[in-house]
Amino acid sequence: MTPLSIFLTALFLIGLTLALWIYTLIFLRSVMMGRNLLRKLAYQDPVTGLFNRNALELFWKRSNSKESIAIMYLDLDGFKTINDTYGHQIGDKLLRRVSDHLLQVTNSNQKAFRIGGDEFLLIMKDYDADQVKVLAELLLQKISAPYNIQGIKLQVTGSIGISMHPSSKEPLSSLLKEADIAMYQAKQMGRNCYAVYQKIKQGSNVRSYSNARVKKLAAGIRKKTKVQSIQQMATF
Repeated sequence: MTPLSIFLTALFLIGLTLALWIYTLIFLRSVMMGRNLLRKLAYQDPVTGLFNRNALELFWKRSNSKESIAIMYLDLDGFKTINDTYGHQIGDKLLRRVSDHLLQVTNSNQKAFRIGGDEFLLIMKDYDADQVKVLAELLLQKISAPYNIQGIKLQVTGSIGISMHPSSKEPLSSLLKEADIAMYQAKQMGRNCYAVYQKIKQGSNVRSYSNARVKKLAAGIRKKTKVQSIQQMATF
């Protein structure tokens, strides 16, 4: 075998090896992208970018039973009328705008979920009761601000039911039921307000938001100015 043929053979083998490495890297990258897409489809709501019911069940399964848990159950007041009047395209865009407000307050201890058409959950771990109430007022204030969607001026309000427990040992279904009961109590009180389940019968825990109170108590709550739906896909 001549030196030239040896050189050409070696060059061919090197090229073949490089081609195999490139193919392998492309294949692995496509597999990872496929897995990420499947995860997104499985756990992320396609309309709002929030976590969905599957993610809620996974989140609860992974929760430490020693962690205190607060659940905010948010239902939009008047959304059905808007959806019926202007169509699902406008309705979906309004849902995304509302979801942005929820995304702004998510962090390692606070996760937002869409569990129905216009129903959302915000779950807080290791909560502070005063912080939960202030956060509820802040969300009500943000949600009730006017929206301009494709030149259409819209406005909705929210009703929030809150359930707070010192641990997550209780079944998720029980806590959701409590928060749901509180949410309907908030609607009965005139909407655009929140109710806390434990003290509903006393009537002292149902309030609409107050601008002065929010400004006074909200200083310690971390705010995000840039919202990206992908932040929601962080590990539980």
